[in-house]
Amino acid sequence: MTRSPDLLVRAAFCYAEAGDYAQAARCHEQAGHRLKAAELWEQAKDPARAAECWLREGRPGRAAECLLSIGRYEAAAECFEAAGDLLRAGWTLVTLTQSFATAEQLFITARPEPGGQELRRRIGRRLAAARAYGEAAALVQTLAGAADRLGGLSSAREREEVELWAVTAAELVGRPDLGALVFAASYRAGVTGCADRWQQWAARVLGDTTGVPTGPAPPPAS
Repeated sequence: MTRSPDLLVRAAFCYAEAGDYAQAARCHEQAGHRLKAAELWEQAKDPARAAECWLREGRPGRAAECLLSIGRYEAAAECFEAAGDLLRAGWTLVTLTQSFATAEQLFITARPEPGGQELRRRIGRRLAAARAYGEAAALVQTLAGAADRLGGLSSAREREEVELWAVTAAELVGRPDLGALVFAASYRAGVTGCADRWQQWAARVLGDTTGVPTGPAPPPAS
């Protein structure tokens, strides 16, 4: 016998109150409430089912985040692309898969805003070329330029995102010197949390944190 949506919603509430988020999600799915079901599947630690619901409801960006969390990187990239976020799609492929040529094409196709987005597009495209064809010279030049430009970016979020992309790219092509250069620029720009990230990176990549700042940069002298 088919239960009415009202009964299913009441049942879902009871299951959720009892901590059975998976059963609550099933009830909401049966009632046709896939957005609520997606949230509950996430609470139930079932990101694959959550992703299915997000996709059915036209939320590919949320689906992509779920798929990333379970290592389904190619599928996550497809969802980011469907959501119109070609930068995230390309970055997912170039850093987490071997689909370097596809990543390069996504970066070529992307039409980012000037500033941090455009700088990240350039880093991603050069990294894709370096990993696909072994052509690292353009990436090295781009990373050095990113260090120079980082402090002039308009928002704190842009500076932090460029820091992450540039340091990751430098590490993937075996150039920790460029990673340190970017961290130094980020530190001078006062990017929040930079010192902690720099410390962790130096310990992991270099095995030595000597000379790495342990606190925020002092404000410039007036």
